[in-house]
Amino acid sequence: MIAAIICSTPDRGGRRDTTVAIAIGIAIATLAAALALGWRAVRNPTTFRTAARAQPPAPASGGESPQYSNESIERTQIECCKLAFSVASFDDPIDGEHAAVLKRVSAAARRSIERHEHFPRRPLLLPRLLRALNDSEVSRQKLVQLLLEDPALAGSVLQRANSTWYRVSPEPVDSLDRAVVLLGTDGLRSLAGVAILQPVFRLPKGCFESFATVTWEQAQRAGLAAQACARAAGDSDPCVAQLLGLLGSLARIVLFRLTMDAYRERPNVPPRAEVFIRCMQEHGAAVARRAAQIWELSDASIAALEEQERRVSPAAMSPLGQAVYYGELCGALALLHARGICTQDDAHALLQRRGLSPTTITAMWSAAGRAAEE
Repeated sequence: MIAAIICSTPDRGGRRDTTVAIAIGIAIATLAAALALGWRAVRNPTTFRTAARAQPPAPASGGESPQYSNESIERTQIECCKLAFSVASFDDPIDGEHAAVLKRVSAAARRSIERHEHFPRRPLLLPRLLRALNDSEVSRQKLVQLLLEDPALAGSVLQRANSTWYRVSPEPVDSLDRAVVLLGTDGLRSLAGVAILQPVFRLPKGCFESFATVTWEQAQRAGLAAQACARAAGDSDPCVAQLLGLLGSLARIVLFRLTMDAYRERPNVPPRAEVFIRCMQEHGAAVARRAAQIWELSDASIAALEEQERRVSPAAMSPLGQAVYYGELCGALALLHARGICTQDDAHALLQRRGLSPTTITAMWSAAGRAAEE
């Protein structure tokens, strides 16, 4: 059974489609907007304690720290890739024109963050909203006025307030003022980090049409799980952890688009999932880290992403790095569980072998599952 294979292994040391491009572009732009909101929170020393260190997770067994990855984690990632690209396997050799595409994308990945079509500039409204949320003197009326400046954001607030997680009465919430009351400051900050990223496009028929949907869902789950992990540890800003938890998905979106562009230069070569996935495996962590640098996130945030790039043992990571690491893993397992590929018991067992306490696992799993409700 796939679930047992994924979660039971013990730790061991072609064609042009402009609609696809538009859809991916929208996803990148909205994710960029979310990072804009978190920029000041990450850099503000009053909201993020860079010097704090958490107790590292307990060693998995035998007194040894768990490695960054193992067979169980690799199989989890493989199953997520199969879902995203709707393939049964992706182990065919990469040669010929496909190898040329891989080489082209590897060269382009280093320059991708400097291209505005992949990383749009931060919008102005979201940093203003964050400042308002961090200011105890700002009135609810001022928050409502800010939200009204962006109809899409206002719609997201109402949608979140009407979710089963927040609504407390059978009557729908149709007032922004009421929605702000229900969500509160934490809910609004979380909204800015995740809910506004919700895809507002219809996926076109064509090549790998499941990719955007699955990547978006995994991003939601990973971000909320990272937020819950940081909140449980109590030594890093949950909102910052949530935003960093989304960067892995941003990197995959960027690399997807770069790979598709490279295939469009070869119209007679049909795109292959193996090439996309290899690009993401080899360059995803580096692209996420460089994105944080271009966006001028804090040194602590960049360091947390560097830990993922260097594949540091989770026991040796900073508290923020641990939240990103465990959030990504929990988000992937929750995605597989939602598709009936992995059982909850097996997922929890894998997370516990990674060093997390049952209490923290429960909080993260609940948050990752909540993504489907919001």
